[in-house]
Amino acid sequence: MAQPVSLNIDSVASRPVVVVRRGDDVVELTTPVIVTVLDHEPARSGYDTVDDDNGSVRGQAHVELVDGTVVSVTDLLSVADDNAVRLDRRVTVVALGSGSGLQVRLEGVSRTTGTTESEWQYYLPCTLYNRNDGDGDGVEDYLGSYTQDLRDDKNGALAALARSPKTGTAFSIARTTVPTFDTAISADDLRARSFVQSTDIGSLGLAPGSDGSVTLRASYPFAEERSFSLDTAGTGWEAYAPLTADLEMNLSYEFRIEVGTPDLTEAIWALFEHQRQQLGTQRPSPDVSLDESVEYRQLLTQLNYRKWSKDENEKEPAGYLVHFSPRSGEVRGSLIEFGFSGDQTLVAWAQLAYGYRTNVRLYQDRARSVIDFFVRHCQLENGFSQGIYDPIHDRFTYWFTGILMPFQYAEDEEDVRRFVGRQMAEALMPIARELREVEGNYMRTMCESFYPILLAYELDAANGRTNDEWLTTGRRFGEFLLDAQAEDGSWFRAYEPSGDGLTSPGAWFGKSYVEQKSGTIFPVPVLTMLHRLTGDERYLTAAEKAADFIIQNYVEPTVYMGGLNDTTHIKSVKTDAVGVMFLMRSLLKAYEATSRRPYLDAAVKSAKILSSWVYLWDVPMPEGTLLAEAGFKSTGWAGCDVIASGSYLDDEFLEFTADLVRIAELAGEPALFDIAELVEYGMQYGVSTPTNDHGYVAPGIQCEGILTSYWVSAPDTTEFSGAVNKVKGDDNDTCNALTNAQAAYGIYSLVDAYGTSDFSELRNQIFQHERVNK
Repeated sequence: MAQPVSLNIDSVASRPVVVVRRGDDVVELTTPVIVTVLDHEPARSGYDTVDDDNGSVRGQAHVELVDGTVVSVTDLLSVADDNAVRLDRRVTVVALGSGSGLQVRLEGVSRTTGTTESEWQYYLPCTLYNRNDGDGDGVEDYLGSYTQDLRDDKNGALAALARSPKTGTAFSIARTTVPTFDTAISADDLRARSFVQSTDIGSLGLAPGSDGSVTLRASYPFAEERSFSLDTAGTGWEAYAPLTADLEMNLSYEFRIEVGTPDLTEAIWALFEHQRQQLGTQRPSPDVSLDESVEYRQLLTQLNYRKWSKDENEKEPAGYLVHFSPRSGEVRGSLIEFGFSGDQTLVAWAQLAYGYRTNVRLYQDRARSVIDFFVRHCQLENGFSQGIYDPIHDRFTYWFTGILMPFQYAEDEEDVRRFVGRQMAEALMPIARELREVEGNYMRTMCESFYPILLAYELDAANGRTNDEWLTTGRRFGEFLLDAQAEDGSWFRAYEPSGDGLTSPGAWFGKSYVEQKSGTIFPVPVLTMLHRLTGDERYLTAAEKAADFIIQNYVEPTVYMGGLNDTTHIKSVKTDAVGVMFLMRSLLKAYEATSRRPYLDAAVKSAKILSSWVYLWDVPMPEGTLLAEAGFKSTGWAGCDVIASGSYLDDEFLEFTADLVRIAELAGEPALFDIAELVEYGMQYGVSTPTNDHGYVAPGIQCEGILTSYWVSAPDTTEFSGAVNKVKGDDNDTCNALTNAQAAYGIYSLVDAYGTSDFSELRNQIFQHERVNK
């Protein structure tokens, strides 16, 4: 067994230095104290004195600043467990100078044998996974640097980690107590970028050194050297505490050294689980039950059903118009989107299931009309399916899904700027021009269309109704998948109607092979279901080849990507949580169809990475904001993607909770069940109810996402408020029926599999059964 951590007092240039040591691995507090007054350069200091205090170490620094302020910093370090040292910091003002704001930072330099910067693996929750280098050019894809800091309210685990694959040692820094208050940042301060604010939001970060070390660092209040919080350029920003004579800061951190971690996934999981215990994470308690929430959501979806008459459009298109304002109920446009944010067939399946559960034939008939329209008019003979239908002009449109939907409404480039703002327009316009000349559809969108159709086919068949046309259409798509699959088991992210894979523009369809082939994470559930319905072994063989490709190219290197079809800027193929969700489901379905243990093991790994996107604590919201007024709690919510980082939390995890429960059951991993429970209950805090309407027009509304921090928040004026200029405590002012269908899928799947959606009953049922078997 590895020796435990110890505290040592060394001397560097006659100055005492505290070292956290575990064998040959160390965290050196050579210059642990950095103090800055607003508008002045920081003062860096080691400890003036270091004393042994009953097995703990007390370091003290007396720092004089250029404005005349004098600050006393006292750090008490003590061994917390075999892997960690706790640091409790007290900062007081000894003499008050002319400055208006104070910021204090902590630095510890981590070192391990023979690791160079290019070898380190990193984890910042919702922000940095491994090296964020999906395009394989050796440069971090988003901020362009591995020197990164993360505001606490964007950090679901309040931790940061660096791991050496050479030695297996993982170093981390964590805040051990949750921030308790925050205030709104004014437009003037957002423009200024450095300002005084009363807040308990700090930051944690990483800074690789040229000598192969990595500095673990913290700031209070926060400092982000590079960030998309303000603009698409990555401009940094920082806050300073109001500098007064009675200012006192009391902070607690932990440095951990985990040795012998087998891979990055397990290092992340160990830190995440430790923080879950440390922060005392508990199951959220929303004021609505899971069953009630589904009822509200399903009834709301009915309000958005639309079927065109034969006089309006002789194809009689039908769908659930999904892009609407939660505050006015006004529907934006008339596009019917299959897959992704529209996902008409998943909504139809959910409504069909609701119709059976309530014995309401109207819900069933409407759901079938949506599926019938799709299978009769939206698929080519080669199996390719269209994604977005315009019923007014009887034509299909391409690519502009999700946040890009306003590009469909815009008449010219000035119109685009009016809709989405200058920053977003300038970032995406060049790609949009090129995409307008390309016809095609995403692999995600096509698979999301057909998987629910097969579910609906199976549901109707179980109730005595056979829809042969639906299965025929599904098999035609199955043939498309078989024809398009590469020898290595992969598929492209998107395809032309001819069936050829798309690779240009690279920013949209991928620059590296693993980016371009990120479409592979989607087809397995379709293939395994076709195998179950038809007995055709070719589908299962294709699913196995895909699962093998997924494990080799995404799971083992801890490089997950490609779940989202849209983007705010930079690139479309990116590291995102929903990519992990789909990949996890694919591995689960492959295991259930084959009983091959490597698929389950890989599903568990992906489940652990997915969990690491989840918030373990409740972010304090500024007084008067929507989320503060609604009593919103962030525990159980997951970040969306690494560009928005933890600023923006979205809803898609609602669809995958039952998958996570199933993996927890199969693997005997109660901790994964705990995460599914956090998610299922926590995410009900976003839905409007009769007693807590969030200012929305009806119960059952849940916006696409909410803002726990700041995201592209430099002041801008836009007609589409979901695009930019979003601030903490807000929502993105956009709803779609996908959210409600995803919520129904997750809960109905639990009820169908276990007979209940109550997690207390589920826990007893699943893990009592496991104990009996053992």
